Amino acid sequence: MKCTIITIVRNGESHIERTIKSVIAQQYQNIEYIFLDGASTDNTVKVAEKYRQHCAVFISEPDKGISDAWNKGIGLATGDVIALLNAGDEYYPDTLAKAVAALQAGADMVYGDTELVSEEGEVRLFNKGRFSLWKYSAGMGLYHPSVIARKALYDKVGLFELRWKYAMDSDWMVRAAVSGARIRHANYRVRMVDGGVSVKNRFMAYGEHLQALQDRGAGERTVYLSMLATGVRGLVRNLLRGERRF
Repeated sequence: MKCTIITIVRNGESHIERTIKSVIAQQYQNIEYIFLDGASTDNTVKVAEKYRQHCAVFISEPDKGISDAWNKGIGLATGDVIALLNAGDEYYPDTLAKAVAALQAGADMVYGDTELVSEEGEVRLFNKGRFSLWKYSAGMGLYHPSVIARKALYDKVGLFELRWKYAMDSDWMVRAAVSGARIRHANYRVRMVDGGVSVKNRFMAYGEHLQALQDRGAGERTVYLSMLATGVRGLVRNLLRGERRF
């Protein structure tokens, strides 16, 4: 299976090199790498230019944000598999090989585990991917760099919608789940800088996630369960911290 990896970035000179190097280091060889810069004003393009020979597509031009850039990359992709690896995200050398094996075993979309790291690359938190439409307050229990899906699923479900500012990936995964996609956890890890748009705006991102659940036909029960689980988690967290607020 040919795998298209899409990296989008704007003003990410401090960590874009780590991302690109993690793609080059993949044990899986049948890769198409698409690099899309959103008209950075720092040295991002200068840094990335050193690895241009590894890119099937290398573009630097304005875009309308994350969803627009991802959609552009998917439109250029010729692979059987699509992987979205933004600036600051990294794969381990065996990530893609394990993901493709899981897809070939009968999945439409796979996800792994995620290490949330500092700007310097130090691990802060570890997320054991556990997919659920409602159970997790931050979304569905996984992070987008760990999601790798068949191109056919994008053809079926559609691309990312520009109306979402924080939960565009969450909305897409809700659509995939509601469509009956075969979604599986696979034993691989990725790394993600702890400080992206949705991380910095958790409340707004969660609000959009709830809206996506409702708009995409997940059902009122799913929305209510998500809100209940979020409230209980928040209460327990505050009690453990000794922060009882009424």
